[in-house]
Amino acid sequence: MSARTAEGEWADGTFCYPIRIYYEDTDVGGMTYHPRYVTFFERIRTESIRGTAADIDALWATPEADGGPHTYVVHNVNITYVRQSTVGDLLMGYCKVKKVRAAAVEIEQWITNSEGQTVAKGHVTAAIVDKDGRPRRWPVGARAVWDAWMQTALNAADNK
Repeated sequence: MSARTAEGEWADGTFCYPIRIYYEDTDVGGMTYHPRYVTFFERIRTESIRGTAADIDALWATPEADGGPHTYVVHNVNITYVRQSTVGDLLMGYCKVKKVRAAAVEIEQWITNSEGQTVAKGHVTAAIVDKDGRPRRWPVGARAVWDAWMQTALNAADNK
């Protein structure tokens, strides 16, 4: 399965998305400010689902009769910083669905530099909630999207 967004692409169950480091992303020393990686990971995940049944716009449009509207909340984020990036660097961000639960999804993410070296890696658990912040089960279409991407990634790993 392959879907393409404006700036990223799915391949073998892994989404890749380019990230340019701008001056606004750096500290006074020109190194990427560590909280920016949270933003980068969010951007990668957002682009990975754009235009699908798992997209925030689709979830928010879920009718009340079907338990909607829905949205995401980040339940847990864990980031390990491996090496620095600096202003002007072109990085590549990746995400892969690791586990789909009834009301959450676990996503592995990582960012590499132009030499393919890992800059940062993370694990994010995002939960689905209703407009009042109560956990809800995935709508069938959204669950199918997450399950398909997870299965594609597993199949790709098995074939290596």
